Amino acid sequence: MKRLSNKILNFGVALLLAFALVGCGGEEPITPDNPNDNPIDNPNDNTGDENKEPEAPTIIENNGVGEDGKIALDRVLCAYYLGNVWDNGVADYYVMLSNDEYGIGANGFEVPMHQGGWILYLDLWSTMSADTANAVLPEGTYEFGTGRGMGCFYSEFSLASNNFEQVLVDGEWLYDIRDVFFKSGVVDVKHTEKGYLIEVEVTTTDDEVLSFRYEGAIAFEDQSDDEPWQPILDGDVTIVPKKVTMYQYGSYEDENCDNYVVMLFNTTNISADNMHPNEVGGMRLLLDLYPELGKGFVGEYSVGTLTEGKNILEKEPWVYYPGCYWGTMALGTFLEYISEDGSVLYSVVKDGNITITLNPDNTYTIAVNVVNEKGNIIFCNWTGTIDNN
Repeated sequence: MKRLSNKILNFGVALLLAFALVGCGGEEPITPDNPNDNPIDNPNDNTGDENKEPEAPTIIENNGVGEDGKIALDRVLCAYYLGNVWDNGVADYYVMLSNDEYGIGANGFEVPMHQGGWILYLDLWSTMSADTANAVLPEGTYEFGTGRGMGCFYSEFSLASNNFEQVLVDGEWLYDIRDVFFKSGVVDVKHTEKGYLIEVEVTTTDDEVLSFRYEGAIAFEDQSDDEPWQPILDGDVTIVPKKVTMYQYGSYEDENCDNYVVMLFNTTNISADNMHPNEVGGMRLLLDLYPELGKGFVGEYSVGTLTEGKNILEKEPWVYYPGCYWGTMALGTFLEYISEDGSVLYSVVKDGNITITLNPDNTYTIAVNVVNEKGNIIFCNWTGTIDNN
């Protein structure tokens, strides 16, 4: 699943991709209910009974909306405190709340695992906490806006993700994961005996009004530093892939395009979820591609356009999603690199060309000649077979 667009996620893939989010001190991802009562089995495996439909995974009724018209959130996935990182005298309180178990999609973002599941991302700005190891989100009303200022409900990194629907297609359950963006709203925060009462009312970019409610404890992890976090990889890079994988996601008929994600690794030592390099010096080049609807992913791609002020791609055939930062991660088209101290550095792609060719022997050639935000070159010219997931 990829942030900032609607995606169709295969249930079996969702099972595979569920893993612990590194650095997250909150709820750990859990695989969804398995109809076969075996977390190793494929829930869509009908071996021995070809006519038997797989049982539907659990559904959260009414898309999570309760009788009071609010979506009740009951767990904290992550909570971060960043004090005065931008030298503006205010602190950033970033929290992810949910009503569901979650896994991790192909682009490294959180996925609600059941229909009706929600993840709410809140980026709130207020006074700095005196005890940064035990930061407390101040009471008050936070107004939706674009500036990192006192009392701001920051628009760029606040959104929701909804597991909207599960559909049985060719014997497999597919999930429709929708990201919901806001154009206005308020967050009211109160301190209670249970910890916090957080009530959120927002108007989406589709003019739908949503209300969320959370009551409970929140333990903020202090991520304050003297300097802003700069996970940017310097210098030109040539990647020589040893493993290449491809995921096909949903179609966008209104824009006449499909979506494919191709990942090229310079190592075969990768994480158990097949998403990240698992050694120092390991690299992953992620290509977020939008070919013409129904034409497959072979072709030539140029850089796409992001909506002004938002990291939302204006989808059209034969473009790739340019790289950008979202919180502490990159999205779109980017290079991921594991540095000597184990930290992750990124090089986000801003311009250049990507060409994928199908050869007569059914191998593929992927030619990448692009530049990052600093003007450094990322180069790749690879031929081989692609693992289709």
